[in-house]
Amino acid sequence: MRQLILLTLLCSLTTFAAEPAPGLQDDAAGQALLSERIARAYVWRGLEAENAEARRQQQAASAQFERQLAKLRAGSREHAELADDYALLAQLWADYHALTQAPVTREGAARLAELSEELAWIARKASDRLARPAGNKPQPNRIAGDIATLSQRLAKTYLLQAYGLKVAFLQRDLIESRAAFLQLSQQLKARPDNTPALEAKLALMDSQWFFFQQAIDELAKRNTDPQLRRNVITTSDRIYEVALDLAAHYQRRGQD
Repeated sequence: MRQLILLTLLCSLTTFAAEPAPGLQDDAAGQALLSERIARAYVWRGLEAENAEARRQQQAASAQFERQLAKLRAGSREHAELADDYALLAQLWADYHALTQAPVTREGAARLAELSEELAWIARKASDRLARPAGNKPQPNRIAGDIATLSQRLAKTYLLQAYGLKVAFLQRDLIESRAAFLQLSQQLKARPDNTPALEAKLALMDSQWFFFQQAIDELAKRNTDPQLRRNVITTSDRIYEVALDLAAHYQRRGQD
């Protein structure tokens, strides 16, 4: 399943045969991102129990996930497969929400590592059903959104290890997610139609990625300096913000 999540961050697996309800695509694309952001904030709380920003981010992402899930379920009632996807997502969300609202423990973190994979996978599967056919040409707004998702996934995986969770797949996932991030960011930087403003945003994302990668490299050396952890939290937030800004810019240009 973890390989499928990373694969679907690189390409859309399927498209939806019927015209979806207006406005659902953006909400659907955001659910996997929010699930990763919630998980990242949960582990951050475990590392810094009194950090109000970690709790604020988790509560904001959880509330947005719930609002969007309600809209997606209402908008997919006429489409059996999509309705089934969102019914399953709602069941998984009930467990996920209960877990992430509880006090953070290592047992909870271990459960989160598994449950977040299930939630992200079904969210991505449903999102791909809603994706409009776009031929073989990758859509830059979708690529930027996937970069935002990977920034949160990478941070979640790093923080789980920094928290002391010893699960075999975490290091492998960190390597694979890092490679996916680099591949997607290179696709955006290679676009010939990037304006100077977009190139400046991509350069800013690169500068933040430098410090993020440094922390990942140090973790492999078993360096758990708290400052490296803070760098991951800060840079993953900044990359998340810049990537979402890029996605909005590319989407507006596509509508012109």
